[in-house]
Amino acid sequence: MKKRTHLAVMALALAGIVAAQTVDFAKQEIQTVKITDGIYVLMGGPAQGNILASVGPDGIFLVDSMYAPMHQKIMDALGKISTQPIRFLVNTHLHGDHTAGNEAMAKMGAVIISQDNMRSRMRNEPKNQPTITYTDSMTMHFNGDDIYIFHPAPAHTDGDSIIYFRKANVMHVGDVPASLRYPNIGVNEGGTVEGMIAAGRQVMQVANENTKIIPGHLGPVIGFAEIRQQLVMFEAVRDRVAAAIRAGQSLDQVVASKPTKDFDAGRLGGAITPDRFVTLVYTDLARKTR
Repeated sequence: MKKRTHLAVMALALAGIVAAQTVDFAKQEIQTVKITDGIYVLMGGPAQGNILASVGPDGIFLVDSMYAPMHQKIMDALGKISTQPIRFLVNTHLHGDHTAGNEAMAKMGAVIISQDNMRSRMRNEPKNQPTITYTDSMTMHFNGDDIYIFHPAPAHTDGDSIIYFRKANVMHVGDVPASLRYPNIGVNEGGTVEGMIAAGRQVMQVANENTKIIPGHLGPVIGFAEIRQQLVMFEAVRDRVAAAIRAGQSLDQVVASKPTKDFDAGRLGGAITPDRFVTLVYTDLARKTR
């Protein structure tokens, strides 16, 4: 089982690299959505992470930077809503669809911020590394808001950040369970099934029923209803896969059994197919089984 799990981890890492290489950036367009006064979401389609932009007298504060080839399109979109400079950029986690544009933003003067573990894991990407890091949480006061940046326990990765604009009541949650797609679990970067579930619950503890929650991908705004649906799905699939592992079933057997089948109809698509999601869940749970 350990050998098969190791091979699954390697395959998942390769799939992420291939996905980035197959994006046709020339066809990717930015859709700008106003969330509330001074806060916008820049959406680049399912292959790109959603960027949150706070614009105001202090300048521009961004959450995430998409892939590097999207930089000029991002700047064009920002130019339509503000002439202020980009002063800060916080990364929700290390994956390239959220961080590969960091270098270009830093060259324009943006200060890049992340959780400690994200910087450590990006040691081979010095040009995209953050220059300011934090351990558990930090608060910034910018454009008249109190921006609370906090780190959940290892969830999507072990270096996740969730960003909450307290006064605007807007929260960017990155790739923890949010929009109704099968979420990626960064099993190669410290991500865990239990952590993803815990992070979804933590979001609802810090936010409230009226919070406009920005997911890492797809629709610009979701609420507690979508997170609750994701948690129900996660817990059910976790229990099914864990039971199959205890029964000695292989990865191929578990994938073939379709443990997500009663949830598939409600998914919004995205890069993570049902079989790939099951593989991620199996990979994490199997390596913890003695």
